Amino acid sequence: FGKVVTVKTPSAIRKISQCTHFPICGGCHYQDINYDDQLKLKTAVLTDSIQRYLPEALDHISPIIGCKETKFHRNKMEFAFGYDNDKLICGLKKHGTFDNIISIDDCKLLSPISNKILTQTTTFFSNHQIPLWNSYKETGCLSHLMMRHSKAFDHYVISIVAAKSNPSFNDYATIIMEQFPAIQGVNLLLFTQKKGQPSSTECVPLKGKTVLQEKINDLTFNISPQSFFQTNSCQVGTLYETVKTCCNLSESDTLLDLYCGTGTIGLYVCHKKSHLIGIDEIPQAIDNAKENAALNNVKNTTFITGRVKNILKFNTFSPDCIVIDPPRSGMVPKALQRVIDIRCSTIVYVSCNPITLLRDLKEFLNQGYHIDRFIPVDMFPHSYHLECVVKLKIN
Repeated sequence: FGKVVTVKTPSAIRKISQCTHFPICGGCHYQDINYDDQLKLKTAVLTDSIQRYLPEALDHISPIIGCKETKFHRNKMEFAFGYDNDKLICGLKKHGTFDNIISIDDCKLLSPISNKILTQTTTFFSNHQIPLWNSYKETGCLSHLMMRHSKAFDHYVISIVAAKSNPSFNDYATIIMEQFPAIQGVNLLLFTQKKGQPSSTECVPLKGKTVLQEKINDLTFNISPQSFFQTNSCQVGTLYETVKTCCNLSESDTLLDLYCGTGTIGLYVCHKKSHLIGIDEIPQAIDNAKENAALNNVKNTTFITGRVKNILKFNTFSPDCIVIDPPRSGMVPKALQRVIDIRCSTIVYVSCNPITLLRDLKEFLNQGYHIDRFIPVDMFPHSYHLECVVKLKIN
């Protein structure tokens, strides 16, 4: 890892950032680079990674699919509470740190109105003496503010993330919804965190709606506060269309959707035709998936709550295609091996972390699969993150 000390001769692609918080804020990495040059950098980094870890994949890489919208494109942000001396602030982590907060008043990622919501939130909690959560000492209360924004309906659902309840949270919900009619609901996410023990989070509705609705092309989805949903609403249709093309399902086929979250990929790919089986360990996400199937009149579906490695161990599946969209850490070894053991003819692996993707792909290739397509899709402008869709076929 390297850290910039001074810039003696700037790169030809280095420009002046339009964000006043860059580069101190850790929310972005490439705000001072034109978007076309960002795509070239991402392609170079991906190619270098593949060359090092899985060179046989180089022949299958397609050109990166870029975003049409590169500003105010995110549908979710989490802002941390902290102190600047004795002054309460709410913002993002300082670049390269985990506990230093930078006050944010003009973020270019979520939406213009989100900055106003953030400012009013900071003002409210500045006037209420609520101790902040200290993860080192495991004391305090107030931790984060989560905002979700529906690009299709221009609605917000926001959540206070805290270690315990406080009467002021209900007051905040009432006041913030009066100030911003676009906010459809406010929730409290109560977390339990103790070293050496599993953490847990409970959603407590405070006012209005608990879930947010968003559209992906012609499908509508419910998103609960704890459920995973792709953060770029403007580009997610492009990503899912890429996955759908790779799956190439017929009406009689069965799709096994692993780490299915709220069911978005599976429902989009099947779209009232093929049989869909989705697996995810988060109960709220599975509840959303069932709601989303009903909401879009998709009936030929089965959603199962549980860890992928456990569900595959105790159940038998014979899918025509498997979609895998795991967390950034990739698949755990047991889940990976149990997917390979199914010997499905087509597997489509969706990943936001090329390194863990290449690690897992190597095991697939070692056990009889080959890469048919490797398609990078940029879901994260101004950052080094990159989504990839890889189609695997059995030899």
